[in-house]
Amino acid sequence: MKDEVILLDYWASPYGMRAKIALDEKGVEYECRAENLQNKSPLLLQSNPIHKTIPVLVHNGKPICESLIVVRYIDEVWHDKSPLLPSDPHQKAQALFWADYIDKKIFELGRRVLWEKGEDQEKTKNEFVEGLKKLEGELGNKRYFGGENIGFVDVAFVPFTCWFYSIETRGNFSIEAEFPKLVSWAKRCVDERESIAKALEDPHKLYDYYMKDEVILLDCWASSYGMRVKIALAEKGVEYECREENFQEKSPLLLQSNPIHKTIPVLVHNGMPICESLIIVNYIDEVWDDKSPLLPSNPHQKSQALFWADYIDKKIYSIGTRIWRGKGEDQEIAKKELIEVLKNLEGELGNKPYFGGENIGFLDVALVPFTSWFYTYETLGRFSIEAECPKLVTWAKRCISERESVAKTLPHPHKIYDYALDLLRK
Repeated sequence: MKDEVILLDYWASPYGMRAKIALDEKGVEYECRAENLQNKSPLLLQSNPIHKTIPVLVHNGKPICESLIVVRYIDEVWHDKSPLLPSDPHQKAQALFWADYIDKKIFELGRRVLWEKGEDQEKTKNEFVEGLKKLEGELGNKRYFGGENIGFVDVAFVPFTCWFYSIETRGNFSIEAEFPKLVSWAKRCVDERESIAKALEDPHKLYDYYMKDEVILLDCWASSYGMRVKIALAEKGVEYECREENFQEKSPLLLQSNPIHKTIPVLVHNGMPICESLIIVNYIDEVWDDKSPLLPSNPHQKSQALFWADYIDKKIYSIGTRIWRGKGEDQEIAKKELIEVLKNLEGELGNKPYFGGENIGFLDVALVPFTSWFYTYETLGRFSIEAECPKLVTWAKRCISERESVAKTLPHPHKIYDYALDLLRK
């Protein structure tokens, strides 16, 4: 009976590359299934319920996790070809020691060189260099760590070398200048072992992958808070993936990213979640600061913008909800409260084209999404916002007509109205 061998992997992972090299060295046929790390497959979650990480080797239905354990398993099961671990107990122990050293040192230090800056990065670079120095010493004058043939330590270490370009570029140093023997060994591995040449990714592709931001927005189309984030991202020209959430069955990513409130929107930037819409817009403005500034640089003007944005958060949504959901006296009170709030905001707008002055700003982004709900408030509350606050309505129309980011983000008011009616029927 033919073995069923499945590898759950992610293309950029050096840990997955280890498994691929080992399988190819043994001549094992296998199916490689690429995982989406933001939306992991049921098979991955079932096969690795503890860490929920790749790689996982599934051999005839049995999962094996952790890359060094996977490589060792492959070596023991398919032992008739290309042995990776030495048969001598002491040499085997040494190989396992160095593989463990690579896992505990090289990846973590390399990752930190990529992310850190300034003094912290310099300190980490020194530690990284020290780690490579020890490995070059272990290699000595041998062709491979395994001797004349590729071995367990070679398989454990060589995938990390395709990340060297990224580490050097971000860290502004040369690994080859410091460790010519180690770099020669890495080139030899690629030149002489087809298994490695096939498994390792292009260093420049990995660098582009690292430099490209992964931006995911967890949202609901009718949420004014989510619209804020969409407008800010569009103003900054940031590419992102928008994932629509189901409020009745929230995604694991949402629950994991916002465990306190479990609400949208959540921005996930390179795996890091940012919650609360105004905090997200502030974050977007700081991270992508080379285009369309939203918050003023002047401290007093900035504090004013933050004050009014907070005012909107504390007033508009709750009062507006009382209008479209309410009846009778409470609805009448809410209508008066809303008009008072909008008049205060109209006073802050004054004669400026935008709250931000000549250009759209933080306060515009904070308020304009709620204007898509004005038709719902007016229709169900039987009153006219435009009659009471004409300047504010003109400002809202200007935002839509002059800012593509706003026009593309805001849903049609009638669609919002139908959505509100559906909610009222439930």
